[in-house]
Amino acid sequence: MLGEENRLLAKIEFDPLYNFFSGEKKLSANTPHLNYRWSNRNGNGYIFNYSADGKQLLTCFSRFRDSQDMVPKGLFVGGGLPYSKHDDIELTMSATGMAHFDGKEWHHLWCNANETIASSPDEKHDPSTWTFLGSKVLHASDSKLVLKSSHELPFDKTVLHIDRYAIFRAGETYFTLLIKIANVGSSQTDYYYVYGDEPWVGEFGTSAGNVGWTKDRLHYYETALNPLQHSYAGMYDIGNPLILGGKSKYSGLANFIEWMGDIKPGLVYFSNKEGQFVNEEQKVPLYSKDNRVIFLQWGPRTLMPGSQDLLIMAIGMADGTAKSGVPLKPEVRLDQADARFLFQ
Repeated sequence: MLGEENRLLAKIEFDPLYNFFSGEKKLSANTPHLNYRWSNRNGNGYIFNYSADGKQLLTCFSRFRDSQDMVPKGLFVGGGLPYSKHDDIELTMSATGMAHFDGKEWHHLWCNANETIASSPDEKHDPSTWTFLGSKVLHASDSKLVLKSSHELPFDKTVLHIDRYAIFRAGETYFTLLIKIANVGSSQTDYYYVYGDEPWVGEFGTSAGNVGWTKDRLHYYETALNPLQHSYAGMYDIGNPLILGGKSKYSGLANFIEWMGDIKPGLVYFSNKEGQFVNEEQKVPLYSKDNRVIFLQWGPRTLMPGSQDLLIMAIGMADGTAKSGVPLKPEVRLDQADARFLFQ
């Protein structure tokens, strides 16, 4: 896992043999395509998404230890590539979580996602504590990949079953995450769901240039957004002019997260620490060197026995070179045909 490289005593590289016997196709460099490795049993893996110009978008799932020193299993963004990949001289710590290769070097976009489901502020259930029921590849081709992981956990006075789906399309700079939460017990329950990150856009380990952004403006201060007036937000590595003594050069990269579907988050905010923020009127700049965050919170949501909710997000990279000075989010699509995977 990421951070455990010093435990390695020896290695044998099986990838060349695997690629030979699996008949992996060699695609043209100017053809958008996907290349992935996924373990159904361990619920982890990684996906390379190649664009027509040869640039790459890497997404790793569940290849990290969380703050409780536990390893989640399933479709949870975070971690790095297998150690054998570190022979690639171009690979750095920025090639973790979700990252972009521009043809010369890797740039960080998203770190280990901070997710939890809670019945109250004191009763949080992080993904590594959920019972992992298994995972599978629902669809795989050069142009499209659909993954699923399933989980269960005792919750309040009932039991929740959670299915997660990730949809990738070749050449796109994002993936779609669908989270289906079902009450399979016999008691009504209320829940909160939180998804967030200190993404370190641009370079692994630092938030020094990160500011918030939405469709029409940049956000230099801590603030909450109205999720009904906005449908997406992100972090932009452009530098905060309110902070003196910062770096002189930033990557200009931006990430985004878009909330979709009928169930919207009740809270979206930028701050210097997860779980807290102040209103923009209080003029607290996004100043943390390593912990400027973006968070979404759903709830409280009530689930009756036998009922379920579907939370939908698109997570990825935006174009930070737009002439408007505000990043340009890619057009996000979720085909009706994709809905059939929710029943597999």
